[in-house]
Amino acid sequence: MDKKTRLYLTYSMGIYQLVSAFSPWLIPNVFNGKFVLASDLPLEMCGLSGILAGIVIFYRNQTLFEFLYFWGICGFIHSIISPEFTGGDPSNFQVFDYYVGHSMIFLVPVWLMVFMGSSLTKGALWRIALYTQPVLLFVGTINWLVGGNYMYLAEAPIANNPLILTREWPWYILLFEFLMIIHFILLYLPAKKSSVSST
Repeated sequence: MDKKTRLYLTYSMGIYQLVSAFSPWLIPNVFNGKFVLASDLPLEMCGLSGILAGIVIFYRNQTLFEFLYFWGICGFIHSIISPEFTGGDPSNFQVFDYYVGHSMIFLVPVWLMVFMGSSLTKGALWRIALYTQPVLLFVGTINWLVGGNYMYLAEAPIANNPLILTREWPWYILLFEFLMIIHFILLYLPAKKSSVSST
């Protein structure tokens, strides 16, 4: 694949992600007067990863890329293991958007590493795990203000995921934090072996 084709495909993915990250909730809800703060903000980890997947295509910030790598791939894995659709039976478009969108948050960071020279820096897994905490605090505050359950910080997800060993608050959140570290380590090891830079 030549450089021009790679750039064309890369920027196409970025445009797709930025459009798809906002249009499913912005167009039908805002324009039809059905926007609900408690459920329609893009504050889930996969939703934020989808936005990051579009941003890092055009703005190659190392920290944002590392957020996308860890958040996006973790989100992709669990969205496939235990898909969850809110709002009742999904339409065909919602199913398509769900699987394509979650596939892209896996594809974009891998694509950037394989074809565009992106890599993780040393200690990235601990840094992103630490940086995740104020994000959780911010999202938890939004949940408290609007009565939402973004990032499942107010209630455990209803998905039949074998890793959800308890649904009692706040113990499931502490479990998720522990599992996050395990996931990050498993994702960091192959990246470290192949492409972690010294910067």
